[in-house]
Amino acid sequence: MRALVSALQEGTRCVASGAAGSSSVVVASCLARMTGRPVVLVMAHLDEADHAVEELAYFGTSSIRLPALEVLPGESAAAADLLAERVGAVRQTLAIGAKDAPVIVAPVHALMQAVPRYEQIKGLSRVVGTGDRVQPEELIEWLANAGYTRRETIEEPGEFAVRGGIIDVFPAGGSSVEPVRLDFFGDELEKLTEIDLETMGSDRRIDTVEFIAAALDPNLADEGTSFLNVIPDRSKSPSRLGGTSSGSRTHAACTAHPRFSSCSRIGSTRSVRSTSSLRRPQAPKQ
Repeated sequence: MRALVSALQEGTRCVASGAAGSSSVVVASCLARMTGRPVVLVMAHLDEADHAVEELAYFGTSSIRLPALEVLPGESAAAADLLAERVGAVRQTLAIGAKDAPVIVAPVHALMQAVPRYEQIKGLSRVVGTGDRVQPEELIEWLANAGYTRRETIEEPGEFAVRGGIIDVFPAGGSSVEPVRLDFFGDELEKLTEIDLETMGSDRRIDTVEFIAAALDPNLADEGTSFLNVIPDRSKSPSRLGGTSSGSRTHAACTAHPRFSSCSRIGSTRSVRSTSSLRRPQAPKQ
C-alpha cells in the first residue's frame, strides 16, 4: 500500500491486479486514510455501491454516495429521492474540508450524468432554521418552483401543506428526511419541529432543516458539469469550485473490476502499470 500511495502522490496511474470480494473497498479506504485526501470509488452497479458504503461504515471510513438518476417504468421523471440525494451529494462534496478524506462511491453511470454547477446549487437546496427571518409566501413559492406538490396534508416526500402561519413540509431527501412543521410569527420562523405522520403531532424541536429540490429543471442538465469537477481542488481557491480546472487534482479514483483495480490521480499525465506487489490472476486452464 505504501508503494501505491507513493506512486499516486507522484501523479502516476497505477493498476493493481488480483481484486477479489471487497478488496477494492479496502484499498479505497486505506488510500483515503493514508493520503488524507478524497478518493472516488467507481462501482459497476448501484447495489454494489450500496454494499461499498455499508462496508466503509464498518471500517469507520466516512463516505458519500452519488446515485444515478433513473426513470422507473411508468414514470416520466427521475425519482425525487434520487434527485435529492444526488444534489445532497454534490453539496457534501463541495463542503469537503482541507482535513476531510471521504470515499465518494458512485456507480459508473452516475459519473456519466452531469451534476449542477456550484452556482446552481443555491436554487436546488435551501436551509432554514429557528429564528430566521423568512417570508412564508416566499418559501411557499420556492417549494412550488422546486417541484414540491401542495396538499391538504402531507403524506409523501416532496409534498407541503399550508394552514395560516404553519407550513408542513415532507423533504424530498438530503440531510433532512423527516417531515417537519414550520411555525411562523410574522416573517420569523418561531418554531421548527418534526412531525409524526400517524398522529400529526409535533413535539420534537430541531434547529435547522434542509430542503432539496424535488424536480430538476431540464435546462440544468445541459448547463451542468462533470461530478469530478465539483470535488474541491486543494490547489485552487474555493471560488473556483464547480468550474472546469486544468490543474492536477490531489485525490485518487479507484475502479472496481473483477480482474483488476485501477487507481489514478485525477489530472495525471504519466502512466505506469504496477505489478511489483500484486499480480494479475492467471486465466483458468481449459
